[in-house]
Amino acid sequence: MGKVKTIPNFLTLIRIFLLPFVVFSIISKQFFVALVLFVLSAVTDFLDGYIARKQKSITSLGMLLDPVADKLLTSSTLISLAYVKLCDPYSVIAIVGREEAVTGMRAIAASRGLVIPASKGGKIKTTLIMISIILLLSGLKNVGEVFLIVSAGVALYTGFVYFIRFFESFGEEDD
Repeated sequence: MGKVKTIPNFLTLIRIFLLPFVVFSIISKQFFVALVLFVLSAVTDFLDGYIARKQKSITSLGMLLDPVADKLLTSSTLISLAYVKLCDPYSVIAIVGREEAVTGMRAIAASRGLVIPASKGGKIKTTLIMISIILLLSGLKNVGEVFLIVSAGVALYTGFVYFIRFFESFGEEDD
């Protein structure tokens, strides 16, 4: 299998493909359909990383596509949930703003040959966001809101940590 045609990359592409259907289902208030599609997408997120590590088939395309697919999935889903008033828009703004800021910072670092890897905190943040979305789509609004607020707090904290690493890496570059 070529680099593009690895199973993990295929799973990531499935996640990207499902995204418009998740959003459409939420906007049209078909929450059960959105829940099923979102859970399927979350499973592909878990599987692509697991398989890539297990089979040692980590590719440059996968390292680029996977975090983009994650951010597209969580951000678009959260924005859609806020649009239909299923969650607090302020938490969504904090999470999406953090995602955009970290993505921009990583792009700047990459343009200078620096890699700022994902952290354990970032993985925890993504897991909390996915749990909150699943709870919200399941009709457990109050519990989902609590998870979303905690997710926003973790997102802001990990975003701060990424920015510290970013500025430290530029300091090391000057040495």
